[in-house]
Amino acid sequence: MKNYWKRFGAWAIGSEPNLFERARFKLTALYVSIIIIILIIFSLILYFSIAKNIRGNLEGEFSDNRAQELIIAKTVNDLRATIFLIDFVILFISSGLSYFLAGETLKPIQVVMAKQKQFIADASHEFRTPLAVMQTNLEIAAREKEWDQKKSRELILSTIDEVKLMTKLTKNLLTLLKFESKDEIYVFSRINLVEIIAEVVAKMRNIAIKNQIQLSTVRSTPALIEGDAEAIRELITNIISNGLNFTPAGGFVRITVDCRDGKALVGVQDTGVGIAKEDLPHVFERLYRADKARSREDGSGLGLAIADEIARKHRGAITIKSEPGKGTLVTIILPTVT
Repeated sequence: MKNYWKRFGAWAIGSEPNLFERARFKLTALYVSIIIIILIIFSLILYFSIAKNIRGNLEGEFSDNRAQELIIAKTVNDLRATIFLIDFVILFISSGLSYFLAGETLKPIQVVMAKQKQFIADASHEFRTPLAVMQTNLEIAAREKEWDQKKSRELILSTIDEVKLMTKLTKNLLTLLKFESKDEIYVFSRINLVEIIAEVVAKMRNIAIKNQIQLSTVRSTPALIEGDAEAIRELITNIISNGLNFTPAGGFVRITVDCRDGKALVGVQDTGVGIAKEDLPHVFERLYRADKARSREDGSGLGLAIADEIARKHRGAITIKSEPGKGTLVTIILPTVT
């Protein structure tokens, strides 16, 4: 309670900078005001009702009218004091409860705004780096007195890479925005999961060869699911791409497809760098990277977040098992149809 009044005093004199603390006290004041109005109305009705009954019951009970009036006045005064005391106790307790409830009411909003603030900060950081590289390249080009074809080509290609990175990041951010929009509509149909995986593997095989990584499907059980083909294709692409990005040359990324208990289980096993135990709970967070020192070429930090959202939209889930230095197993679980 001491802390409560201390924080109230800080808010009252304007030294409390926390927006949510101000909102909490304002909401508490609203709750308390409502309670006070209810108490006043209830207390007045109770007081006049009981006082009337007391007067009606005691009149005529005493031969001395003066003594009778004194007793009635004392009884009514005692009633007034009792009601006042009860109101004070109720108001004191309800003030604390109102403060607590106001905090609980605002907590979800506070969590959402904190995540939004962190997301904006992370997104700004992601954009700032390629913009800085592009600016540096252009400044170098502007200072050149004599154009060297080879050097100019390198600067242009570097700038193009940064534009591609920004384009990918923007596309992924818009994809996540669509997930949060109620207008996002998937076109669901019966699709062959194995065929989609085969298409993605074929498309990404050149990337694997370039990075000297063995990419293959080692087991495929026929699996039909109800879903949006493009979204599922993006889901599989993001998971396999993540495995390729963090697997060193000479490693492998292997895909398996199994069906069990009405669910399709797509396993993507790699021999990459792995993920630390403390980072595993955060891998699906937007713009989160387990290893901050990794190259920006590894991705925008949104691939797993998008994959997780797609899986959820299809009533599925994604699980990850990993050990640093030994690789990662990502399992996509999707309901099958017959």
